[in-house]
Amino acid sequence: MDLEMVPVPLRERLGPDATSGLLHLLELTHREWRADVIAACTERFERRLVEEVAGLRVQIAQTEAVLRRDMAEMGAGIRQEMAQMGGGIRQEIATGRVEILKWCFLFWIGQLVTIASILGIMLRWIR
Repeated sequence: MDLEMVPVPLRERLGPDATSGLLHLLELTHREWRADVIAACTERFERRLVEEVAGLRVQIAQTEAVLRRDMAEMGAGIRQEMAQMGGGIRQEIATGRVEILKWCFLFWIGQLVTIASILGIMLRWIR
């Protein structure tokens, strides 16, 4: 602080040495007060930061739990749909096999009738 900042009547009453000492004392007090305020603000800021980080961690954990639950539900739904599709595909394959066997028997019966007819004609011809 500057000596000219002190009012003239006070400077005259205290004298130059006392005024200088007073200014020095005020400067020290100001520095200590500033350090205390900065420390208090830093402490308050750190406490608030810890609270906010803790709140964020809780929110992240809750969101993660919801996502895991949703993923598990979706996975279960997909597994169920795949099982149903697998059952449907097995049913279609079984139905297709029955159809193929039915047509095979009809073809074999037709072949048997044709061969029997050809043999019958050949036997009549040879007699």
